[in-house]
Amino acid sequence: MNHNHLKIIALLIWWGGFTFYAGIVVPVGMDVLRSHTQMGFITQEVSKYLNVISLMLFILYAYSLRNHKFTEDVLIEQIVSFSLIGFQILLFVIHYFLTNSLDFEHHIVLNPDKFYVFHRIYLIIETLIWLVVSLILIKSFRE
Repeated sequence: MNHNHLKIIALLIWWGGFTFYAGIVVPVGMDVLRSHTQMGFITQEVSKYLNVISLMLFILYAYSLRNHKFTEDVLIEQIVSFSLIGFQILLFVIHYFLTNSLDFEHHIVLNPDKFYVFHRIYLIIETLIWLVVSLILIKSFRE
C-alpha cells in the first residue's frame, strides 16, 4: 500500500464514521429520547472515543505525507494535516470544558448559556474539519 492510499483510507474512515454519527446516530437518538439534553449526555460520552480516534486518524494522515516529493501542493497538504491535528486537540480542550459544565447525576447543564456558546464553537470546528476532509477527499479522487 502506498502512502497516497494510506492517507485516503485514514480520511475516508474518519469521514464515513463522523458523517454517519452526525447525520444518522445523533438525529435518531434525539427522536428516540425526545430530548436534546438527554442525547447530549450520550454524545458527550461517545465524543471521547470519536475525538481519540479522530486524532489518531489525523496523525496517520500527516504521517502518510512524510515521504512525498516536496511540492507546493504537498506543503499545503502538510499544513492542512497539522491544522486538522491542532483543531482536534482544540476539540479535546473544549470537550473538557463542556464535560465540566454537566451534572451527570441529575442530567442537567450547570451553566446553559456558557455551555451552549462553547458547544456551538465545538460544532463549528467539527463542521470545518468535515468540510476540509471532504475537500481533500474530493481532490484525491479527481487526481
